[in-house]
Amino acid sequence: MKGVFYPKSVAVVGVSANPDNLGRNIMLNLIDFGFDGIVYPVGPKGGAITTRRIYKSVVDIPDHVDMAVILVPARFVPQVMEDCGQKGVKTAIIETAGFREYSEEGRKIEDEVVRIAKEHEIRFIGPNCIGVINMENGFCVPFPRLTPFIRKGEVSIISQSGGVGLSIMNHMAVEGIGLNKFASVGNMLNIDAEDLLEYYIEDEGTKTIFMYLESIRDGRRLMDLAKGSPKPILVLKSNIGQLGQSVAASHTASLSSDDRVVDTAFQQCGITRVHDVTTLSQYMKTLRLPLLKNKRLAIISRSGGHAIVAADACETVGFELAEFPESFIRDIEKHFRASVIKLTNPLDLGDLFDLDVYFRIVEETLAQENVDGVVFLHTSVARTEHDPTKNLVGKLESLSKKFNKPVAVYVSANSSEVASLRRTFDFPIFTHIVEMFRALKLDYDHSQAITITASKEVSPTFVVEKQKVQQLIDTASKENRDLLLNEAVDVLEYYGIPTSRGSKAVSAEQSRDAADEVGYPVAMKVISGQISHKSDVGGVQLNLHSGEAVREAFNDMKSGIEEAFPQARFDGVMIQPMAVGGRELILGGRQDEQFGPVILVGLGGIFVEIFEQATMRIAPVSKSEAYLMIEELNGSQILMGARGSKRFDIEAVVDAILHLSQLLTDFPQIQELDINPLRIFHEEEGCLALDARIIL
Repeated sequence: MKGVFYPKSVAVVGVSANPDNLGRNIMLNLIDFGFDGIVYPVGPKGGAITTRRIYKSVVDIPDHVDMAVILVPARFVPQVMEDCGQKGVKTAIIETAGFREYSEEGRKIEDEVVRIAKEHEIRFIGPNCIGVINMENGFCVPFPRLTPFIRKGEVSIISQSGGVGLSIMNHMAVEGIGLNKFASVGNMLNIDAEDLLEYYIEDEGTKTIFMYLESIRDGRRLMDLAKGSPKPILVLKSNIGQLGQSVAASHTASLSSDDRVVDTAFQQCGITRVHDVTTLSQYMKTLRLPLLKNKRLAIISRSGGHAIVAADACETVGFELAEFPESFIRDIEKHFRASVIKLTNPLDLGDLFDLDVYFRIVEETLAQENVDGVVFLHTSVARTEHDPTKNLVGKLESLSKKFNKPVAVYVSANSSEVASLRRTFDFPIFTHIVEMFRALKLDYDHSQAITITASKEVSPTFVVEKQKVQQLIDTASKENRDLLLNEAVDVLEYYGIPTSRGSKAVSAEQSRDAADEVGYPVAMKVISGQISHKSDVGGVQLNLHSGEAVREAFNDMKSGIEEAFPQARFDGVMIQPMAVGGRELILGGRQDEQFGPVILVGLGGIFVEIFEQATMRIAPVSKSEAYLMIEELNGSQILMGARGSKRFDIEAVVDAILHLSQLLTDFPQIQELDINPLRIFHEEEGCLALDARIIL
C-alpha cells in the first residue's frame, strides 16, 4: 500500500498537449503540489508537455517506473496494463470510467484487466475513480485541475465517490482542517476500502480516518480492523438499503434492516458514524484535541452574555459545570483591576483586558483536578488585537497538550480574522457556541466508545449437540425446505436454549393423546413449511382444557388452513403445555450479507414490528454485550425490577442470547431465526422458547 502513496517515479498514461486533455491536468497537479518524484507523460501521439517528452508507450520509458496513473478510454486499458506488466510497474491507479458501471462490455473489459493485473502482480486502485493525493510528498493525481487548496494535516480520506471526496476536502479547507492522504477507490477491483483502511491505521502521518462508503464489501474485516485501531475512524455511509426490497418471512428480518445492522456493527467496533458534513466537521475539529474523559467543564468568557449562552448550551448538551474551590476563586480575583464581577463557573473576564492574563487563568483552571476540559470564549477586536489573539490561541493549544485536556476555543471576529487563525493553526477554531458544545459531546462520546471497544472480552463457547443440528439441516436442505416447527424447537434444545417441550401430532386423535400426556391446559400450533406467522392464519389455539376441545381445535385448524391456503402443506400440529406468567420477548438472528450473523432481542408478542423495540449485536456476542442488549430496550426497567416489583431472570435471557450467538456462528446456513415469544419468568425461574421459526 505504501507504493500507492509514495512512488518515486510515475507514468501518467493518456497525456497530450491539448489544453482540454485530462491527463495534462494530472501532470499539472503533480507540478503544482510539488511532487518530489519523477514524472513520465505517456500518450499515443507523442510530442511534449511542460518541456517533458511524451512517450508513446510505458515500455518506451528508459528508466524504472513505480506507478502508472491511467486515463485512457476503457477499451485501451487492458493493453496499457499489459505494457505496465512488461515494464515491471507494480502499482497503478486506473481513473478511466466505462466499465461494469456502464455496460456488459465494460464488465468484460474489467475481467481482462483483473486477469492481467493478477498475472503481473500489479496492485491497482479503481477503475472509475479520481485518484490519490498525498500531501506529504505532493503526489496529487486527480484528473480535475486543482490548486493547492488545502493545508497539510492529519486527516486521511477513503471515498467511494470522487465528487463527494472533493467536496469534503473543500469543506475541510474552509474550516482549517488539514489533509494528509486521500484515495478515491472507484470500483474496487483490486485494492478496496479495507486495504486502504489497514494502511491508514499503520501510517504515521494519519491521525484521523474518514471514509465515505456507498457499500461495504467485507463487513467482518472492517470491524476487525476498526477494533484494533488506536485512531478514530469516522464513516459517512450512504445508499441506505431497505429490507422491503424482499419479502421478509420473519420478524427478525423486518426488525434488522440493513442500515440498522450497519449502525450496530459500527457501534460494536468503535467506528463513529456521521450523517452530515456539519457533524463530520465538528468531529474532525474536536478529534484534534485531547479526549474529553468526563463531563465536568469550565467556561471562561470575555463576555458575560456569551458566558450565559455557553452555560445554557452546556446544560442542554448534557455537560456539567465544574465547581471551583474558594481558594481558586480568590487566586483568580487577584488578576482583576476591580471586584465588580462575582466570579463563578462560567468565569466572566469582562473586567480584564490583558490577553496574557487570560492565558494564565486558563492554565490555572486546567490544573484543577475536577476540571475535565475548558471552553474559552474570545471576542477579538481585529484592529488592535490581531497579533495578541493569534499569540493567545497558540498558547492555548500548547496548554491543551500540556494538561492533556481539551481547550475548545470560540472566536467572535470578522471572517478574515477567523480565516487567518485557521490558516495559522492546526487547532480547532469555533464560531458558533452551541455547535462547539455539540462537538465536545462528540469528543466525549468517542472517548467512551474507545473505552468500550478496548475490552478484550470474548464470547463464551458452550458444549452443544452440533452434529444433530447438522443432520436436521441436511435433511431439510435435501428436501428443499425450511425447518418445521418441531425441528426448529429441537435445534434450540440441542444448543442449550430452554424450550416448552411438546409433541407432534398429525391427527385429531394423536393431538388428544399428546395433550393427555402433556397435561392440560395446552397450546396447539400448526406445523407447515409455508406458514411464517401462524397466529395470522388461525394456526395457534391456546388454553385448550380438554381432549374434546383439542380434537375440535385440530379439525377446525386443519380445515380452515386447507380452505384458506390450499397451497400450504399441513404437516400436523405441535401440542405444548401452556406457559403461565412471565413476560414475552423476541429473540432472533439472521445472516447479514456484509457482517455475518446478527443477533436481536426485543419486546415480544405479535406487535413487535409495530413498536420496533429491539436491539442488535453482530455475533459472536460477549456476555457484557448481551446484558447491554437487554438494558438498551425501552421498558427494560420493568424487567430489572423497577419500583419494588420482582426482578425477572435477566441472566437466563443473557444465556439464551449467548447460545443463539454460537448457533448462528456455527451454522451460516441458517438465514433467519425467530424465537417468538421467549417467555421470561422471575429471577431464578429461567425462560422458555415457546415458538421458533428457522429459515435456511
